[in-house]
Amino acid sequence: MRFNVATKLYNHQMRINYYTLCMNTVVCPQIKKYYKNLIAAELKESRRLVIRSTFTNEYREPRREFTLEELSKYNGENGKPAYVAVNGTVYDLSLAPSWGGGTHFGLYAGKDLSSEFNSCHKGIMSILTSLPRVGALIKEKII
Repeated sequence: MRFNVATKLYNHQMRINYYTLCMNTVVCPQIKKYYKNLIAAELKESRRLVIRSTFTNEYREPRREFTLEELSKYNGENGKPAYVAVNGTVYDLSLAPSWGGGTHFGLYAGKDLSSEFNSCHKGIMSILTSLPRVGALIKEKII
């Protein structure tokens, strides 16, 4: 199974959080140093992953097509990714700090938020350029 960048970064962050918790609960300086080294290694791998995904289109190109019904499953609840559609493109907001838990100023993930985005941000698409694109929104799947 192939994981996207957001999933990999999330896993790195979870390990960093765990190592930090462990480091803060031990007293032995050698064990603290061990956890600091693990944290440094996770941070280094996270940076490498971000740089690789920034300079290649591997993670930025739309990969699949979503209907509104399929998109509604990705609402950021219960560990699910938080996806939203804006102007026909589906973005992954799972790691966006302002979208914690799949909500943002009364808006919910798993929906087409084109009109809300365009009215609030006046259609400035550069706000979305740092987010991973995971697919495209379609009206209905043709069978």
